[in-house]
Amino acid sequence: MITIDVAHDFICPWCWIGWKQGLQLEEEFGIQLNWIGYELFPPEMPWPEPGPPLPDPPANRPKTPSRLELAYAAQGMEKPTVQRPRYMRIHNALQAVEHAKRHGDHRGLVSALYPAYWEEGQAIGELEVLERLAAPYVENVQDMLAKVEVRAYNEEIIPYDEEAYARGVYNVPTFFIDGERYSEQPYMTIAKAMREFFK
Repeated sequence: MITIDVAHDFICPWCWIGWKQGLQLEEEFGIQLNWIGYELFPPEMPWPEPGPPLPDPPANRPKTPSRLELAYAAQGMEKPTVQRPRYMRIHNALQAVEHAKRHGDHRGLVSALYPAYWEEGQAIGELEVLERLAAPYVENVQDMLAKVEVRAYNEEIIPYDEEAYARGVYNVPTFFIDGERYSEQPYMTIAKAMREFFK
């Protein structure tokens, strides 16, 4: 079976859309995805300071959608409204996925973690949450937790910024298809690339 690599991070709203796109790709083209952690805020990176508030638009100016709002619309998705943990480090979840690649079903785990965070607001970076969510997809959850705690898979997780940029990943998700990279693209663009790949 053909495997397509995808650079992603669970806390990225574009990757929430990208996960849905990935499910469509697997169903439409009979492929499987390899989810590779590209960590937007690795443990050593400080959280960015909030920027100044934008000025209010003129009262008579009609509202226009943002790029992200257009991406949700193109995918037929509603923007999640659930309260999610703020400033949550996601390194543990990315480590757990790497463990599942070796000792379980990493795609199943990814498909448990995305809705847990975006639809249910669960703190998927916490070990007790990972323990529960990973149980159906990992052969030995206690072994997984031990490996996560010692960061056994650090070499497999790509941190932003410099290392990610060196690998050609400037945005997540990035789908790697036939030597090309597709970042923050609508499904029709990614699907077209897959059709070209199969020609």
